[in-house]
Amino acid sequence: PPLEAGLEPEAGHDIAPAPAEEHVLEHPRSAVAELLVGWVLVFGVLYGFGMYVSYHAGGTFLATLDTEVPRWFAHRHTPALTELSWWWSKFGDTHAILLVSLVFCPLVLAVWRRWRPVLFVALAMFGELSLFLTSAHAVDRPRPPVENLDGPMPTSSFPSGHIAATICLYTAIAVLVMARTDRWWRWLTVVLAVVMPLGVAASRIYRGMHHPTDFLGAILLGALWIGLLYWVVRPNADLYEGNRPSIEAEDVDTLDDELVRAARED
Repeated sequence: PPLEAGLEPEAGHDIAPAPAEEHVLEHPRSAVAELLVGWVLVFGVLYGFGMYVSYHAGGTFLATLDTEVPRWFAHRHTPALTELSWWWSKFGDTHAILLVSLVFCPLVLAVWRRWRPVLFVALAMFGELSLFLTSAHAVDRPRPPVENLDGPMPTSSFPSGHIAATICLYTAIAVLVMARTDRWWRWLTVVLAVVMPLGVAASRIYRGMHHPTDFLGAILLGALWIGLLYWVVRPNADLYEGNRPSIEAEDVDTLDDELVRAARED
């Protein structure tokens, strides 16, 4: 039967089939090539910036920033702040990032029934991890010359993996949620995308594990990689093909009134 069968005549034009998702990516081969080339370019930018701030920025404002800011934090250590920085730093470690991803991705499938947004989040985290590990090994920057509260680490200082992972995860979530709902709480994802990286960055610098330019490197990594993924994967493309909710936020109260009225009539 036609889709509008059984509906009020004025409601028939509001019904449309959801777009099919036969392929997660429209052109998989070209998308993979674009991502690989983009990954190499992002790594090149990170390597160039990392080598400059690590070994060739002496006497510049960046060198002063990297020297004075960790010392400023080190001189203000207190038991309470140290405890707080430890907990907030944990928000950016592998376990916390993986946990949030494993909760968010099934929710995406349950609510929007699309694999492309899930692929967007997965590639965001995989790309961030590979770019971080590769650039950290290539630049091999020592930790700040202050007390390192987390002790020896297996990776070098540039860029900050904790901060980069936090930026990529919460920015990817905000990109998806802001486009797919008009409810007021969508702005909470934007707040998280700003507050979480800033909190993790402050805690990592406070703990003597990173320079401020390591934070800048994480911002560079997140901005370039998420921007590349948004351009290639197009995670919200289905919204422009008709996959929009039939009930917008401003219609919810009206719908509730109509349902109550219909129940009373029955």
